Amino acid sequence: MQSAALPAGIHSVALTHRGGERPYRLHIPPGGPPVRRPLVLQLHGRGGGGPWFDRIVGFSALVQTCGFVLAVPEAIDGVWNDGRFGAGGRHGAPDDVGYLTALVDDATTRTPIDPRLVYVFGMSNGAAMAGRLACQRTDRFAAVAQVAGTAAHVVAVDCRPTRPVPILQIHGAVDRLAPYEGGRRRGLLARALLLGRGAAGPSIGVDAWARFWVAANGAAAEPAVTRIPPDTTVRTWRGPTPMSDVVFYRIDGAGHTWPGSRPELPRVIFGRTSHTIDATRVIWDFFAAHAR
Repeated sequence: MQSAALPAGIHSVALTHRGGERPYRLHIPPGGPPVRRPLVLQLHGRGGGGPWFDRIVGFSALVQTCGFVLAVPEAIDGVWNDGRFGAGGRHGAPDDVGYLTALVDDATTRTPIDPRLVYVFGMSNGAAMAGRLACQRTDRFAAVAQVAGTAAHVVAVDCRPTRPVPILQIHGAVDRLAPYEGGRRRGLLARALLLGRGAAGPSIGVDAWARFWVAANGAAAEPAVTRIPPDTTVRTWRGPTPMSDVVFYRIDGAGHTWPGSRPELPRVIFGRTSHTIDATRVIWDFFAAHAR
């Protein structure tokens, strides 16, 4: 049942899932009488946390100008259960698919949401979690966007989407923490980041992930290719409807970063940040073009 709508602003929301407290923040835009708005879920990377991540991506600023509702959840121990970590961690393997689905339901009781306009995006571990949602809760999301992450190999192998879902992927070609070709993280930093959670399983490669969604969405096998100098290539696969869209950005020389972000992630750790595109704007424009 719809309760009294929350006013514009940022609200801390208490949500209980499977007997535990799983709070989240809800950003509601200003403007007139309540209307049914789009809902965007923002999934932080491993250990990043919602507020820190938002300073990198700046999606909360778009709330004010674009009129969508932004939900900012937090992973247990800072790690989403994207399928790569087994039962590791102090809390075992949280049911994050269930939690994020419950969050969507909860948000609709607090502010008017158009169920045809529910979206999810994330970076790194958050991107892989978004990939898991695309596979396992296809029915709930109108489009999915990922930066610097695809999906756990075990999730991709069992992926059975129930309908086409538009997918946007933005990935640096020399990303060492989420290698473009797939597999496991590489380097000393990767091993350091694994402490406390156990070794992460492999991820599917970017090109293999594209091929999967092109087939699943019934899109044309050959993409339209656009180059944005100096470093970005965009491959776009279209199908019988906009719901078939698969759009993949490859950024040469870029690392495990959010393109266009200010402040940038530390280059010595994460690699180069490209400013050829603004990933935040690209993602919102992709979402705005797709309704379930």
